Amino acid sequence: MANNTTNTFKAILIKEIRHVLLDKITMLFTLLIPVILVLIFGYAIRTEIYDAPIAVLDYSQTSQSKSLINSFLHSDFFKVEQFLDSKEDIATAFREGKIKMILVIPQDYDYALTINKNAQIQLITDASDPNISTTLVGYARQMISLHEKSLQNADIEVEPIEFRIQMRYNPQLKSAYMFIPGNIALIMILVTSLMAAVSLASERENGSWKMLIISPAHQLVIIIAKILPYMIMSLICTAIVITLGVIIFGIPIEGNIALLLLVCFLFMFTSCSLGVLLAVVSNTQQVAMLSCLLGFFLPTLLLSDFIFPIENQPILLQWLSHLMPAKWFITALRDIMLKGVGWAMVWRPVVILTSMNVVLLGASLWQLYSKDKR
Repeated sequence: MANNTTNTFKAILIKEIRHVLLDKITMLFTLLIPVILVLIFGYAIRTEIYDAPIAVLDYSQTSQSKSLINSFLHSDFFKVEQFLDSKEDIATAFREGKIKMILVIPQDYDYALTINKNAQIQLITDASDPNISTTLVGYARQMISLHEKSLQNADIEVEPIEFRIQMRYNPQLKSAYMFIPGNIALIMILVTSLMAAVSLASERENGSWKMLIISPAHQLVIIIAKILPYMIMSLICTAIVITLGVIIFGIPIEGNIALLLLVCFLFMFTSCSLGVLLAVVSNTQQVAMLSCLLGFFLPTLLLSDFIFPIENQPILLQWLSHLMPAKWFITALRDIMLKGVGWAMVWRPVVILTSMNVVLLGASLWQLYSKDKR
């Protein structure tokens, strides 16, 4: 009895080892996952921020105000991208999405600093990402403290400079303002990309796809019919998330609803197109699922500006983030919902997502035709 059990155990063990070794794609994914996770998490998760883009509005235009600006210019934390001319430029600068904070120096800064001893400055931040906003305010305090010390070293008696901090687009610093758009992206990936990939891969794995392609319908029609239910489910889930965000967390929708729906539809279709491509190039459901999770879900989580700021990451990862559809979707979604921007400000994400749709769907159909002809 013991010998039979041992022989059975050995036989099953050898069979499974051979199965694992023969399934080279699955084995490759299994070995690559821990390596990729370590590298991505090691480089992507950083709490410090460097070269944060900021703007300066200097009403004073004096030697002391320029000295303060120089302390920011020579800092590793900030990169002065713009010098504004008036307060009317502030909203435009934020809506363009090129800056994270604005340093405003009042006209009487020199007099208040050296004579009145009551100097004040204003820091205006884009608080749509509250973590970045509070971090940049902390860095700004350090720069201003260094500026005060430099004045004291020059034998100029000054009192501590007062701050007036204004948090735009999320004055209460609610983290939900940052997470809700990202959650919508992840839900769309899970419902559309993953489910579409697994569904189509299943059809190809069990051979039922061959029965479908001999039907009179065009293959594109067949694919759309296969993924349409998941797109509808994704839209329903998106509507639920947005509704809960508005009702429970008080997230505003400042922009145009139609533009918001257009951006959601484009990203949803992009996710479906990617799911179809992964299903076409995969031989099994398991490979399709691993490809979707490893090649789309995790990069979206880490490289889309959802949780971890892209500015913190190495240049290579910053370039790779441009290839992530979720990055453009989350950026457009936050701008529309929180900043109330219109088409003039989100045309770039819309064009990029549309282009990705064309490329991914075209690659899927080309690969599908190539395989079916073999």
